[in-house]
Amino acid sequence: MGFSRVAALHIVPLLIRITLCAVFVPAGWSKIMDEVEFSGPTAATIRSLTGVTDTSTSPVAFRQELNPPAATARIAAESPLEARRLYGLAVMLHESDLPYPVVQAWLAAATELVGGGLLLFGLFSRIWAVGLGTAMGFAFFLTSLPAIQEVGPFALEVGTFTKASAQTALLMLSLAIVLGGPGGISLDHAIFGGSKPTARNGRDSILDPEEE
Repeated sequence: MGFSRVAALHIVPLLIRITLCAVFVPAGWSKIMDEVEFSGPTAATIRSLTGVTDTSTSPVAFRQELNPPAATARIAAESPLEARRLYGLAVMLHESDLPYPVVQAWLAAATELVGGGLLLFGLFSRIWAVGLGTAMGFAFFLTSLPAIQEVGPFALEVGTFTKASAQTALLMLSLAIVLGGPGGISLDHAIFGGSKPTARNGRDSILDPEEE
């Protein structure tokens, strides 16, 4: 078996898994662990999705005598709110009329963090690759595709083009693991084994000696 075949079967899948882990683990960690400040309609949507009504830190009380109840309620709902970064994703999913946006946001963040980590070791690789590929597909559909449809693929701003390119590349890398497997340097291979060579002419060999 030549070096190129060894690389294709073992080294390339390992490099793909390392790349996916390096991208998705920090992304999932940031969504779950980092808190950012939301305000305006985004904060109001987060409060409606999570049932948060505490506005004791917002500067609303002194305005109650100057505003009707509806305006006061709106000001309170749109006051700054500290929340996990993933709730920004939940708002995006909600605005796209997708069901259970908070649950989906948590699921996406957990898939990135846990799935990206386990991909490094090659455990249940195809399952995690399906989840990560699905997440990137939704991300492309929700963020990059509208911009492409609006101005076309050749008139995108640099930031939008870079984001769309990264989403597409990560989707393709995930698909490569789904179709090709995690490779020989993985826990999946050690636990579940790989496919056995097909016997040909009484010899267990993938290639005949004359073909190698």
